[in-house]
Amino acid sequence: MRRIQYLSLIAVVVLLAACASSGPGGASSVSLDQEWQLGNQMAAQVAQQYRFVNDPAMQSYVQAMGDRIVAQTPLAGRPFEFRIIDDPSVNAFSIPGGHVYVNSGLIGQADRADMLAGVVAHEISHVVARHVLKQVEQQNQIQTIGAILLGQNPNALTQIVAQVVAGGAMARFSRADEKEADDLGLQYMTAAGYNPNGMLDMFRKLLALNQGGNSSVARFFADHPGTQDRINDISGRIAKMGNPGGISNDATYSAMQSRYPRS
Repeated sequence: MRRIQYLSLIAVVVLLAACASSGPGGASSVSLDQEWQLGNQMAAQVAQQYRFVNDPAMQSYVQAMGDRIVAQTPLAGRPFEFRIIDDPSVNAFSIPGGHVYVNSGLIGQADRADMLAGVVAHEISHVVARHVLKQVEQQNQIQTIGAILLGQNPNALTQIVAQVVAGGAMARFSRADEKEADDLGLQYMTAAGYNPNGMLDMFRKLLALNQGGNSSVARFFADHPGTQDRINDISGRIAKMGNPGGISNDATYSAMQSRYPRS
């Protein structure tokens, strides 16, 4: 029995140490292949906890938008999945391994395609920068990830997913992480041909709704700190870009977005 336990321990160490990478998000003891394996397991948990919108046309549109932005990132060769959650609150989140989720309530408030693209690009950037994995590492839970990948601790997987999707500690990124996701998101969405002012206008609108007492955006501000500072920073970065143009909206998005009520 001790030999079996010893071999299991070696397997965890090898799994976490072999392929230790300095990927797009910096050094990590979890390789990109391991991250995508973990992400698929987490996505299965999300699918059990949430109801997705049954709107094939909008789902296809969001997937295409996401793919277009991902193509501008260092993870262009990795598969990403974009899903719409049937939830009237205004929010979006991402989990490791290229899974990005947007609430239907956020689409209802995203008046133009570039506004939605700004949110999608921001969440893609959290994945590219490996922010969730960084937080797990900082909390010394690397052994937990190893156990999950070996199928030894399904309860830990459930707990990590709950923390991410329910606004837990790992969903509340630091201001530095949020700024990095904003900066990368602006870069990626602009390179993909979207007007970067969409991100600025989306954050400005959400801040105005929050100041007006709209409770549907409360969750967004719980998960995305320092919004006014970020608005100022985004505005400055766009000005330094020379206020580039790009896609702001299209008739297809306008027609589909109108089906999503605002809370």
